Amino acid sequence: MCFSAPASFIASGGLALLGGTSLAIAKKEDRLLAAIPFLFAIQQAFEGVQWLYLNAGSSSLFAGYVFLFFAFVVWPVYMPTLVYFLDTKKQKILKWFLILGVLVAFYYIGLLLTQSLVIDKLKSCVSYTFNYPIIGMNFVMVAYLVAVFGPMIVSSRKILKWFGIVSALLAFISWIFYSVNFTSVWCFFAAIVSSMFFIYIKWKNKSIKAANTIADELLRKPKTKG
Repeated sequence: MCFSAPASFIASGGLALLGGTSLAIAKKEDRLLAAIPFLFAIQQAFEGVQWLYLNAGSSSLFAGYVFLFFAFVVWPVYMPTLVYFLDTKKQKILKWFLILGVLVAFYYIGLLLTQSLVIDKLKSCVSYTFNYPIIGMNFVMVAYLVAVFGPMIVSSRKILKWFGIVSALLAFISWIFYSVNFTSVWCFFAAIVSSMFFIYIKWKNKSIKAANTIADELLRKPKTKG
């Protein structure tokens, strides 16, 4: 199988380690960024639990709803909020992505609360389906993708821009090859890519430390009398 309980749990464990380390070493202004791998770790852990149920011939609605809560509610609000606070240069345009993300999240909250959820294994992936009319769903999906990826792509911060571009590309690939299982597949890919935030924070801290070391050496250097 291309995805499985071991794949989800291994990804969850690795991301939890990276996310925990990132939160421990991140500066105050980077903590929202550092938390992303840890949040993906929680989401992937619940999909791992789902796999255990599916492999046993049943499914877990609780694990399914938690996974979808992250996918449909957390990410369309968290990502534009994150970019809005990190990129003060473009807050005028970023606020519209945040508003869109909140609207999308409210739509999906209504969906989660009112529609029955069916969870199954399809093409070696987890399939989450609802009993709802498909009219207008393409519009909602486009709004969702714009809310999640749009603020990162337009951001002036390179780390956010690259994460947005790579994640959007993986989302496109997931839609082409796994359209029925899109939510599960792209979240898995995005979770793995989120490890770049740990690398960024680690690199940033090293750069700051090196700069401080050079500054300290210059301050300690005795002045020569001319």
